[in-house]
Amino acid sequence: MYKELNSYKEYLKTYDWNEARKNALNKSKYKCQLCGKKNIKLNVHHNTYENLGKEKEEDLIVLCDKCHEKFHDIVATGDKHEN
Repeated sequence: MYKELNSYKEYLKTYDWNEARKNALNKSKYKCQLCGKKNIKLNVHHNTYENLGKEKEEDLIVLCDKCHEKFHDIVATGDKHEN
């Protein structure tokens, strides 16, 4: 749907993304879905980019900065176990 946009950053400025982000935050009760922390900065992370503009619930996860960084480290290294 959003293939005509020049960049992912442009998509993040759209009404569709703002609604998807708001829905994900509400669903998570404004808590990190990995560690459960709240009252901190939260990121809504895409598990997949296949459904941009029509994200499914399972396409998004709400993460605090620390868990978001760990999530990217795990994906980058392929390591699914924390030492």
